[in-house]
Amino acid sequence: MIVLKIDRRQFIKQAISTVALASTCKLWNAESSTGTAIYRGKKDPSTKIDSIPRKSEVTLTEAKYYRPTGKSVQCTLCPKFCVVPEGGAGFCRIRVNKDRKLYTQVYGQPCSVAFHPMEQGPVFHAFPGARCIALATAGCNLRCKYCQNWQMSQFDATETDNYDLPPKAIIQLAKENNCSIIVFAYTEPIIYYEYAVDIAKLARSAGLKTVLVTAGYVDVQPLKDFCSCMDVIRVDLKGFREEFYKDVVSGTLQPVLTAIKTVHKEGTWLEIVDPLVPKFNDSPDEIEDMSKWILENVGPDVPLHFLRFFPAYKMRNHPPTPENILTRSRDIAMKVGLKYVYLGNMPGHSGENTYCPKCGKRLIVRTGYLGITENNILNNKCKFCGYPIPGLWTL
Repeated sequence: MIVLKIDRRQFIKQAISTVALASTCKLWNAESSTGTAIYRGKKDPSTKIDSIPRKSEVTLTEAKYYRPTGKSVQCTLCPKFCVVPEGGAGFCRIRVNKDRKLYTQVYGQPCSVAFHPMEQGPVFHAFPGARCIALATAGCNLRCKYCQNWQMSQFDATETDNYDLPPKAIIQLAKENNCSIIVFAYTEPIIYYEYAVDIAKLARSAGLKTVLVTAGYVDVQPLKDFCSCMDVIRVDLKGFREEFYKDVVSGTLQPVLTAIKTVHKEGTWLEIVDPLVPKFNDSPDEIEDMSKWILENVGPDVPLHFLRFFPAYKMRNHPPTPENILTRSRDIAMKVGLKYVYLGNMPGHSGENTYCPKCGKRLIVRTGYLGITENNILNNKCKFCGYPIPGLWTL
């Protein structure tokens, strides 16, 4: 018998080298000879950055949102409220207790940095076509069995290959590469709260916009603090049943619903994403219940994206979402009264475009997540009939 020994850290490093590209958008095909990616003959605008400095070892920065409890500390950042013993880590893996203080392993130490257009969020009603720099760190406070970015999210910072990028360096990198937006994505930005907030504050001073892509599993006060410095928050509403959150996500539904209402109330631009996993969270009744809740709690103008599921992580044996399920879900949501319902990971489908709710004319034409090819929104209104289209249409 031959036994193959695998260096776990090296395996993770190699996996992460393409995860930001492959996991976020299934439109790309890797071209192994050059390391670039091609979509319909075009170079991928999401190429990773390989020239920036790396961290040789993980350094700790004191965290916010915790309190001492005897010899332990309790993290108060997210609804898990982990009680972390001396030398231990919270559920997210990267917030650790040292001498009765809580520290983050990832401040200034992202494991993924990439360029991409705004549409790849997906975020469709904010800054169309803008060039973004996106970053992620190790760790997550959920355990989604279908996680597309598990090579980063399901490990701690000592197991990933990290960049050396303090907040000021991120701002400089964005400017050098003509990026007007900084996106916190790929894993869960909530768990690198301190890093994201410091970057966002500097970005605002520098005239840059910021986008938080999150599962919304966060306590109310930290989320309000995020809202005060973010321009856009896109929340993953992963399903509308507690059983799904418990069995597939390792979380609970109610905090996410509270987060969605909080973002809307605080006035930060909000978009909602729902990845449809066949036979798990795609029933017509569940889609209708969720759509009615969105309508009643945040209104008809908040964009809703239904994303096509692709097999990954612990759900590799499950099929991708059939097109008819996605189309049916969109039809249900629009029948309920939501005005802007989109389909993601479905390049070429009409559901990735924006239409005027009044005259029905096509306003924004998108090519997958590459960007836009047509924009008929003028002064925040439909160019054809003057109907106001909600969103952030100019930088």
